[in-house]
Amino acid sequence: MSLPVSGSAPPALGRRIVLGPLEALYSALVRTRMHAYKRGWLQIYRPGIPVISVGNLTAGGSGKTPVADYLLATLHPNRAALLSRGYGRMSDSEPLRLRWDEEVSGTPELLGDEPCLLAQRHPDTPVFVGANRSRSARLAESLDCPDCLVLDDGYQHLALHRDFNLLLVDAERGLGNRRLLPLGPLREPVSHWKRADAVLITKANLGDPEVLLHQLQGGLGVTKPVFRFDYLAERLERLDGQVTRSLDSARGMRVMPVCGIAQPEGFFRILELSGLRLDESLQFLDHYAYTAVDVCHLQERLKTSNAEGWVTTEKDAVKLRAFPELAESGWVLTMAVKPEPAWADFWSKRLHALGLKAPDSRSSAPQPFKQEN
Repeated sequence: MSLPVSGSAPPALGRRIVLGPLEALYSALVRTRMHAYKRGWLQIYRPGIPVISVGNLTAGGSGKTPVADYLLATLHPNRAALLSRGYGRMSDSEPLRLRWDEEVSGTPELLGDEPCLLAQRHPDTPVFVGANRSRSARLAESLDCPDCLVLDDGYQHLALHRDFNLLLVDAERGLGNRRLLPLGPLREPVSHWKRADAVLITKANLGDPEVLLHQLQGGLGVTKPVFRFDYLAERLERLDGQVTRSLDSARGMRVMPVCGIAQPEGFFRILELSGLRLDESLQFLDHYAYTAVDVCHLQERLKTSNAEGWVTTEKDAVKLRAFPELAESGWVLTMAVKPEPAWADFWSKRLHALGLKAPDSRSSAPQPFKQEN
């Protein structure tokens, strides 16, 4: 379903009255679950190989997929396997394995949009999708004998031990009002940053990283290493992959943004910073499964707009490519992740400490985060 571009929020007092009891209940459940794992009442599976986790404290997008993509690229000297929940897939039952260079049969409906994108981006990396990441880890160990596991969106998945825990904080959104769901954006209390081995400020160039850094270190007392990760627009690629345009050549182009992501405002801002002029957007729910009706609606909207074409994210593109009628009218904005210089040395040392090979300077350089065809 498409969503309105804007809307009014309930009054603050009304929200607290209605959602406050639900927040208290959610908090009690989170703390009980944490206590159960600490006391050993709930089992934690410890694989025989290092587990590197990427996750966040807040609900919604914080740039986990581009960071997971970047980490997989820098882990290339090793044999890595990716474990993902696979949001948006049709079935959550058993773990599913796919390696793109063995069998190009994965679809967003089968894998979920983000795992499908990462599988195509890293065709020699086995991807395991399933709600039970411990079961996926066991399957990966038995089938592929990897050197390490990358756990995508795994900060709250306590049933699987991790050896290196990366906590991502979005520079645009920060930690919000620091309230738990549903009154705020937090999945768990802010004090749980202590489980992290390092904190990554994602989209640092789109927010105010210095203010966020002060909040983390001064306000919350974060003592773990903190690194800035910039998200940079690279180019426009036509949906069919046959045409590429530099952002300089596309400057001033009027486009209609189309996306189904958690934080569309960040996507819109990147488009504007890239010099594109935005027409009215077409927004959908996160992990949305596009239908033929949606495609017809998109085409009709494009005809009645002043836009020269429509533009979408790489995550949405893996689903929209299923509709050949869109192939020549849509563009995909490709992105690159660029960490601050100090990250490379820190990452190499941590990999060595885990018994893994560190990347050379070429593989650790920022690479375009793009959809392969």
